[in-house]
Amino acid sequence: MTALGYTPPVSVAVADPPPANDRLARFRAIRAKLDPTGDPLGAIDAFYVDSSHSISARLAAELAIAPGSSHLLAGGVGSGKTTELHALQRRLASLVDTAAFYIDVSQRHDIAKMVPGAVVAQVGLVLAEQVARIEPKNWAVHRAHEVAYEAWEYPEEEPPPPDLDYVPGILVPEPVHENIRRAQAPLEGLLEVIRTRVQHVVVMLDGLDRIADIHAFEQLVVHDVKALASLGVGAVLVGPLRTMYGIDRVLAQYFDSMHYQPWIDVTASPTGRDFLAGVLLRRAGEVLDAPGVDALVHASGGVLRDLLSLAQSALVEAYMGGSDRIGSHEVDDAVDAFGRKHLQGLRPAELEVLQRVRTQGTFVQTSGDDLALLMTRRVLEYRSTNQPRYAVHPTIRGLLKDLEGR
Repeated sequence: MTALGYTPPVSVAVADPPPANDRLARFRAIRAKLDPTGDPLGAIDAFYVDSSHSISARLAAELAIAPGSSHLLAGGVGSGKTTELHALQRRLASLVDTAAFYIDVSQRHDIAKMVPGAVVAQVGLVLAEQVARIEPKNWAVHRAHEVAYEAWEYPEEEPPPPDLDYVPGILVPEPVHENIRRAQAPLEGLLEVIRTRVQHVVVMLDGLDRIADIHAFEQLVVHDVKALASLGVGAVLVGPLRTMYGIDRVLAQYFDSMHYQPWIDVTASPTGRDFLAGVLLRRAGEVLDAPGVDALVHASGGVLRDLLSLAQSALVEAYMGGSDRIGSHEVDDAVDAFGRKHLQGLRPAELEVLQRVRTQGTFVQTSGDDLALLMTRRVLEYRSTNQPRYAVHPTIRGLLKDLEGR
């Protein structure tokens, strides 16, 4: 019997390669295993490699000790945040008094239209699915769906005139957003049922790092995260990378702790290189030779998503070239195509910043354009030491050098 809040997948989305004589089917199967946008939960079942860079272990420890605490997880696109949330859910599943739920808030709602209450409403929907199995006719199950979507309601009657004179107080309590008030009521009822089975509830909220409007993100933190904390619900929230920089860093004060999922500095971390090599060998070791693995790890810049994307592209090169294995030649072609794509559309001022990072290793976020270079992984920040180190993505380093020589 599984713990409440975690149900293992029925099957893994990717299959073992068929016999080698069916070359096309074999390459299709391998490409599926290298898909960086595939099902993270299925990938954990088949390919997860634990790492010293993992933060799921620390988050699990903090939530085990303080189940109602809230945590902000930040990091670049492709750094493995979603994978770490799923790994965290599995670690928490070992606690008999805790139910952990993973929620991608972008699946049920337009991420560009996030408003206060949207997160609490989605937590309510997920808990309603659990409560419906225990008490199908519980009022909170129906109400959670009404709050999230729509319902016909009778207007409230006007209150009768007061008998006494009204004397305003001196202190003004902090107002509760109307959406929060509506979404919180059924959530309280759902939690009451859940807590008859387990004492603590933790939610892992993925997808909010894609919010472009930092003010909208702040409103969710101020209202939704606060509401969850008031109900004793622990939360791990994936936030935009910009919460690490400038004035936006003040958002971290609303959380009990902030965690950063870093890129892996493959030039300085032997364990990091071994981890990335292990990821490749676990997924596609049957078509990779040692030089190909080393070249892919180096070209990825320590970005897990780019590692898999480059391996996919190199696999296509091998298929087109009639080879059954990925070697350094196929990787070189994949790296060149990847780098040229990432240099397209850049303005002279952005190229100047990249050249300075390439030659001097200095980078200061003074504008939105500078931050965009970080968010699009053209500039990589490493924090393996006390002082951050900056570098351009390895796939564009040679191209930038060629541009400077023209």
